[in-house]
Amino acid sequence: MSRSLTRRTGFGAVVSTCLAVTVLDGIDLLMFGAVLPVLLEDQVWGMTTVEAGLVGSLSLFGMMIGAMLAGYLTDIVGRRPIVLACVASFSVFTGLCALAPSLEVFGLLRFLAGLGFGGALPTVIALTMEYVRIDRRQFYNGVVQTGFPIGGALVSVIAIFVIPAFGWQSLFATAGLVGIVLFAVAYRNLPESLAFLVARGRHEEAAALAERYEIGTAAESGRAVAASDAGTTGRRRSAVRLLSAPGFRTAAILFPLISFFGLLLSYGMNTWIPQILRTTGYDLGSALSFMLAFNLGSALGMVVLTGLADRFGSRRVISTGFVVGAAAVATLTLGPAQGFVFALVLLIGFCASSQSAVYGFAGVYYPPAARGTALGLCTGLGRLGGVAGPILVGIVIATPSGANGVFWAFTVVGLIAAALVALVPRTGLTDRARPTAGEAGTTERQVPA
Repeated sequence: MSRSLTRRTGFGAVVSTCLAVTVLDGIDLLMFGAVLPVLLEDQVWGMTTVEAGLVGSLSLFGMMIGAMLAGYLTDIVGRRPIVLACVASFSVFTGLCALAPSLEVFGLLRFLAGLGFGGALPTVIALTMEYVRIDRRQFYNGVVQTGFPIGGALVSVIAIFVIPAFGWQSLFATAGLVGIVLFAVAYRNLPESLAFLVARGRHEEAAALAERYEIGTAAESGRAVAASDAGTTGRRRSAVRLLSAPGFRTAAILFPLISFFGLLLSYGMNTWIPQILRTTGYDLGSALSFMLAFNLGSALGMVVLTGLADRFGSRRVISTGFVVGAAAVATLTLGPAQGFVFALVLLIGFCASSQSAVYGFAGVYYPPAARGTALGLCTGLGRLGGVAGPILVGIVIATPSGANGVFWAFTVVGLIAAALVALVPRTGLTDRARPTAGEAGTTERQVPA
């Protein structure tokens, strides 16, 4: 086997496995939104809309804590162990949700599943960025994150046929079994972070991985430098201290805030969109088809918008996406025809995926020594928006303003997110187009001006 073929095979295994992990993430988070109409209609455990919002936020609250812990631990114990621990935790606690005897136990299991799985997203993003071309990191960040809407789309399709036949519990049981299979795949396919290995003095392991994945080629010429820089920087000062250094402080505050509003919009819509649209007269099948449209739009947007971010810069692409999405949500208040609503929901999902580009923006903004911690803070603190989203929608939809009140609230949220993106301090790397081959070896080491 040629070295180029080995490189392509190994690279594909890393990206596809990280993609599978985020698919599982999407399945986990959106299962509750898919079963929510049934739980409310059948009065399972006597659940109210406010209680539903609280339960929907429990797993997100767990993910917030888990992401911050994992983001810090991944720079200490490595990326691979964190991913494996996340998948194992998801498999156990999600499977047990099918057996929950009460609302309290169900909520606790959702929290524990989120707590364990919270570190998956920032960790697979950080790991992927080490094994792809420097000038295509945003794009592959988007590819990996398409797993979230893909998982949501799978849940939407399966729920339409499975819930009426086997009950809502079948979704959780199946997801737990899928998680066990993925654990075995991830254990076999995922390598360790090169920057982590070098920082810990495990140079022979790092060299073997670098050779296997041909990270020393011209297109990847900056990687070895970045790994060495990560090792010395890690010994000189902690990742947390690096984030508080001049040039990074403002961004360390803004990125979590952007994620807060982006995830409030995304998770609020994903959790409640079937129920919101049912209140406007659509049946369960039609409402779930809108959930499918939202997630298909998200999957497309994650690839398109992150690819555009590589070419035109993250700031411009992300802010534009949030503004267009806000306009599309506002249009829903006019009560358009069903076919147009489907198109609008597709567009909203597309624009909501601007949040995936935020993670890539943060990933290229910080040096490798702090990347895991930075992404952990961005996704972890940002999850507060995911926690708040379902709760706020549950409260607003119960008021006289109903669905229109929710749509106007989401419109404001999108505009705030766009404004915050514009406030992120500029850098030489994140505010210009894709680096050339000659620049690829140096851009990793640039810091904010």
